Amino acid sequence: MSERFNEVIERRGTDSLKWDMTKQRFGGENLLPMWVADMDFRAPQEVLDALHEKVEHGIFGYPAHSETVDQAVQSWLKRRYDWTIDTNTLIYTAGIVPTISYIIQAFTEPGDQVIIQTPVYYPFYDVVNKNNRELIRNPLAFDGDHYDMDLEHLESVITEKTKMIVLCHPHNPVGRVWKREELEALAQICKKHDLFVVSDEIHADLLFNGEKHIPFASVSNEAAERTFTCLAPSKTFNLAGIQTSYVVVENEELRTKLRNHLANSFANMTNSFAEVATEAAYNHGEEWLDELMVYVEANFQYVRRYVEEHMPKLRVMDSEGTYLLWLECSKLPLTPAERKKWLIEEAQVALNPGSIFGEEGKSFERINLACPRATLQEGLERIKRAYDKRGF
Repeated sequence: MSERFNEVIERRGTDSLKWDMTKQRFGGENLLPMWVADMDFRAPQEVLDALHEKVEHGIFGYPAHSETVDQAVQSWLKRRYDWTIDTNTLIYTAGIVPTISYIIQAFTEPGDQVIIQTPVYYPFYDVVNKNNRELIRNPLAFDGDHYDMDLEHLESVITEKTKMIVLCHPHNPVGRVWKREELEALAQICKKHDLFVVSDEIHADLLFNGEKHIPFASVSNEAAERTFTCLAPSKTFNLAGIQTSYVVVENEELRTKLRNHLANSFANMTNSFAEVATEAAYNHGEEWLDELMVYVEANFQYVRRYVEEHMPKLRVMDSEGTYLLWLECSKLPLTPAERKKWLIEEAQVALNPGSIFGEEGKSFERINLACPRATLQEGLERIKRAYDKRGF
């Protein structure tokens, strides 16, 4: 294991949502935060060096876009996903969730239907509902062990009012990395029913050994013409607070319309640090990332072994990527509300309750694995003590 990821870094008192807002969010005392999806690891040194250089210059006026950032993004997508894009297709934004919201505003009307595949990243619900669009759920097919897209159900819920589907790829929280045949089948349905696709691929770099990310837009020319591919270095390199992201739009007409909407919303400028961090991460962060994912996958296997040995009524679901673990808890004699209370008050850990991802997640908890092994071990030991105390 890389020693750089074993280092325990104190984050309390640093205005960290994960560490400084846990009591306010969960209500308990002395909780160990293992919830929101940011890492307890420093960004790559090359990123820190680039940001230090920017700070040392000392002037933070309005930034101009640099073509070297385009080149760094283009090279990254080619190296990591074998996806060749034209740099003209890139639009830079200040976060993927706001970007999805802007896309919904620009390409659908109030009352139009937007599909999400549940259980799924919970802001997806809000970006549809708060824009006064009708949310349509297409639950993933789950056989008790494995998740798949339910494409038969998907076709059954599409109406003349359905305009868009928001795809989570790789999927948060269930950890699926969708395969080419699945994406091709989805693309055919979207072509048949003329649906826009917003593909949130923020976890695309966070793959377990042997997995390969295939951008949805890359599966066919028809898919490329209707897809907004949302990407960012923020999850990959722990840069969420810098608010850097981008969207690839290969259809020129759609790209122009989105650019105009962003300009009209005064949302077409990123901050002075976003491009600096993006360029440094993509040009110099590859070795760091490869080491990270070895560490995260080892953390995943550690949790699986620990749970199987010490808490057999819990079950770690298979995962193909992300640093988020989906823990199945249906054999505990607790309702979701009781389980949440037990974890907070007795185990003193803060996890994401699966119910926030949708009704289909009510028997689950989501655990963030992107922390030093010592932190993960402490969290598991806390849960085990509470588990044993109840006699589960």
